[in-house]
Amino acid sequence: MSTINRSKLYKYSLIFCTLLVAILVSLIYILNFDLVILAIESYEGALEIMITICIRIILLFIMCLYLFGKWFKQEAQFLSDIPFLLGLFFLILMFGKALDLFHDITYFTFNDDVVLVLLKVRFFTIIFEVAPLLYLGMEVIFFRLEDKYTKLKNKAYMNRLRTILIAMIVIIESIPVLIGPSVTIVTMILPFILIPSLIGIVYIFYMAYRLNRLTVIKPGILTIGFFLYMLSSIFRPLLLNIIGEEAIYLVIVETIDIIIFLIIFFGLYKK
Repeated sequence: MSTINRSKLYKYSLIFCTLLVAILVSLIYILNFDLVILAIESYEGALEIMITICIRIILLFIMCLYLFGKWFKQEAQFLSDIPFLLGLFFLILMFGKALDLFHDITYFTFNDDVVLVLLKVRFFTIIFEVAPLLYLGMEVIFFRLEDKYTKLKNKAYMNRLRTILIAMIVIIESIPVLIGPSVTIVTMILPFILIPSLIGIVYIFYMAYRLNRLTVIKPGILTIGFFLYMLSSIFRPLLLNIIGEEAIYLVIVETIDIIIFLIIFFGLYKK
């Protein structure tokens, strides 16, 4: 396949998949429009939560446009390219935040069974959104191992091995979420999925900075950004215990994450 044809295939496939997921997420809002409006009118702080999370979604959308635009400006596009993998992370996270918004403003509206389904869908998006970053990071790890394991110097073999390992990680993490019987248990599972992944991502960007790898971005700044994001995720439960299930809690944590992702965006920008 020629470079031009591959580029068009990737572009149209990306647009189609993005629109499809956008339609599915929009349907959730459309089918529950009355409940969303009722929640905004009835629950104190619901509008502030909506505005804050929408700002974060807009920021993620801008980051996606920048990264995918950078990817398509390359002479050739490959699915293992850094801009694509990072763009995919932020794209999935963007839709994840749209689901978070729906969950947050309708939290007191649905029964536990519906909340459990929404929670599981959100956790699946978290599993899939960190997968591209772990896939990217394995390049750094394999770079350190390629002198010992010469097969890793073969890019096709390395990419195939990365794909297999990521598929295994996604399956292993998905099983406990899938079989979790209650909201409480599924909520307890999240730290065991998210925190180790974020630790791995922070370590990967730090090693990339030390080894002078992934030079089309600024891995040093990304190390700081994702380290702060990890701290934010760790201290969220503590802040929840201090403030309680109040709107101000979500406004504070989402505002903190907006600042963190501005730092991450600065780490992505490089001519």
